[in-house]
Amino acid sequence: MGNAHAGAGRYAEALAYYDGAVQLAPAFSFAAANKALALYQLEQDELSLHEMRSLLRRYPSFVDVRAALTAALWRAGQEAEAEDQWLRVDDPRYRERDWLVTKRRWPPRLVGDLLAFLSLQSTVVPAA
Repeated sequence: MGNAHAGAGRYAEALAYYDGAVQLAPAFSFAAANKALALYQLEQDELSLHEMRSLLRRYPSFVDVRAALTAALWRAGQEAEAEDQWLRVDDPRYRERDWLVTKRRWPPRLVGDLLAFLSLQSTVVPAA
């Protein structure tokens, strides 16, 4: 149900289902990953970053989360760390917008931030 809600752009509802799935099956890493992505789309960046880093401590080869962390760090202005994370993403599909949107079904904010990283465009909003 989480994926259905996310696909319809209802990320708050999706988050509730992903959170439930994580509670029921903590070892199901994709539920936790999708939870982190939903948090990111809902602009809960710090919590999302925490979830991503936690997942990578448990599953250091989790390419999807590492690519997502790259995008989130880039938006946060942590360019050097984003670049370090990207060096460990060995799947070329993460360079393809169409794949991210239609196959992996990443949230729009994350897709935009990863594409900004790949084109080396800043997404940092200057302080007022």
